[in-house]
Amino acid sequence: MNHPVESKNLFQRRKSHRKFDKNQPIPQTTLENILTDALRAPSWSNTQPWEVFVAAGSTLEEIREAYLAAFDRSEPYNTDVPVPKEWPEYMQERSIRNSIHMFECMGIDREDEKARELNRRNNISFFDGTALVIICQERSLTDWSTMDLGTFAGYLVLAAEHHEVQSVPAFNSIAYPQILREKLSIPDHLILRSGVVLGYAVEDSPYNEHSSEREALHQMVHFLN
Repeated sequence: MNHPVESKNLFQRRKSHRKFDKNQPIPQTTLENILTDALRAPSWSNTQPWEVFVAAGSTLEEIREAYLAAFDRSEPYNTDVPVPKEWPEYMQERSIRNSIHMFECMGIDREDEKARELNRRNNISFFDGTALVIICQERSLTDWSTMDLGTFAGYLVLAAEHHEVQSVPAFNSIAYPQILREKLSIPDHLILRSGVVLGYAVEDSPYNEHSSEREALHQMVHFLN
């Protein structure tokens, strides 16, 4: 009978964290429980079009070091999936408001290039997360399957929260697919669609003070009775 209350708390509680405790690994059984729950995500005709690679321990540290080295060489990002070049104006406004608030929470001034560089390095090193989940799909699949992958990613972050593990979906996590393919033995017939960083959040870090806003229900949902 308490499930609706628990579910509401789960949805309201989850947020993106951007600083994790690097010295607190996620137990293997916990990772397996999170992924087992996430695999319950629905998909078109139960095709389950996701292929998932999880890096932790020494493998994740190798990837982190390789990412930082590429970043320090000013190597451009080379994602399998093109990034958006522009957003509709009203979406861009949401993004700008979110970024302003996030940097205010982190105490980073617009002109403080040193702090901004540290933030970029925090991003590219997976926020010190202790597990990295890379979500892939076959190249031959269509947007319908890509939508299924998005559903899986949503289940993943909620499953993590349920198991008291924090998360952040992160574009930077798939910035250098060639490194991920080498370290995780990801075959070429798979596209690297997205990545989610998992870990135990450093709750008192300024990086984790920010919580993004959501638009009001009546602005996003159209009821017609």
